[in-house]
Amino acid sequence: MDEQDLLIQRFLDDDLTPEERVAFLQAVDTDPLLRRRWLNLELVVAETAQLPRFAPSSRFVAQVLAKLAPASISPWDRLRAAMTVPRILEWNLAGAMAMVCVAVVAVVGLLRFVPDRIVEVPVPVAGSQAQTASLAPGQGAKVFVRFMLLQPGARSVSVAGDFNGWDPGQTKLEQSEGGVWTAMIALKPGRYQYMFVIDGKQWIPDPLAIDGAGDGFGAQNAVLDVAI
Repeated sequence: MDEQDLLIQRFLDDDLTPEERVAFLQAVDTDPLLRRRWLNLELVVAETAQLPRFAPSSRFVAQVLAKLAPASISPWDRLRAAMTVPRILEWNLAGAMAMVCVAVVAVVGLLRFVPDRIVEVPVPVAGSQAQTASLAPGQGAKVFVRFMLLQPGARSVSVAGDFNGWDPGQTKLEQSEGGVWTAMIALKPGRYQYMFVIDGKQWIPDPLAIDGAGDGFGAQNAVLDVAI
């Protein structure tokens, strides 16, 4: 723990004199590094206050209270415990919380070095898997969607849909172990129809697709809803 971390902890513990508290606040205003740490701490506290609060179940409360209920102790046992119990250092809850906050602030401070031009958020994708969407300034949001098909005997697999003009040659899947074919493409939020093309001639819908739609020629297209 460096001097700035110790100073922040002492401030949170109310362990500074009035003059030292004034000097600390002045240092926060003039020192860019200390100010960033302090603002990060305020951000952590503010976001922590927004976390949902869950009430424990009555059964859990009853079990905890049952374990905390003191057993009946005789006066002799109390006297013997008082004479033989070892000294225990007092636990400073405020100090412990400050140390936790400083640790979190250190992590947040490291995250500050990541370029803020890319924001990552979890989104659903095809095949009931999860990937990441990258949002860049000045560009439309896109979702990286992973297509997956199990075809051990296929020589080639591609995907064709309204996102690539129904051209099987644009999006080819790569084969991995076990005959699993996969491909990942970036799509804008919306509703898409697609089919897999095996060996360049056999068109089949995605067996993992949640929804489907007729193609107007008696076949069924797979439907993919992309949202953020």
